[in-house]
Amino acid sequence: MKQQRRCMVSRHFPQFGGLPPHHPAFPPEQAGSRSVAHDPAYRSLRRAHRRFGVRSTAAAVGGFLLYVLVSSFVPGLMNRSLSGHLTIGLALGLGQFVLMAVIVWRYLVHMRTRVTPVARGLRGLARRHEEAEARSRAAAERPVAPGAGEYRPW
Repeated sequence: MKQQRRCMVSRHFPQFGGLPPHHPAFPPEQAGSRSVAHDPAYRSLRRAHRRFGVRSTAAAVGGFLLYVLVSSFVPGLMNRSLSGHLTIGLALGLGQFVLMAVIVWRYLVHMRTRVTPVARGLRGLARRHEEAEARSRAAAERPVAPGAGEYRPW
C-alpha cells in the first residue's frame, strides 16, 4: 500500500511523485526536514511568495478582463484612432504584452531580493540537520566491541 501511495502524483512534494513531508507515512530518515517547514523564515517565505502570486495573477487577469469588457461593451472607443492605423483597441491589446513583461520583471526582482536569500539560508539549515542526523545515525550504528566501555578489573 505504501509503495502504491508513493507513486501517486502529489502537488506538495517537490519531485511530484511522493507523499508530502508532513504525512505520517513519510520515511523517518527525512524527519529532520520537517523542522525546516516549522521554521518562521520558511513560513514567511511561503507567505511572501503566495502574496506575490495572488497580486500578480490579479493584475494579469484584471488587465485581460478589462480589455475584453471594454472591447465588448464600448466598441466605439476601441475603434478610435490614436495616430494613423493605431487604434485604442490595438494599443490596449499591445499593452497586454507590456503588462505581462512588467509582471515577469517584478517576479524576477521579487525572487532575487526576497525569496532566494531566505531559500539559501533554509537550504543550509536543512543540510545541517541532515548532516547531524547522519552523524547520530552513524554513531548509533557503530559496533561496540565486547568489553569496550566497561571497566576491566585490576
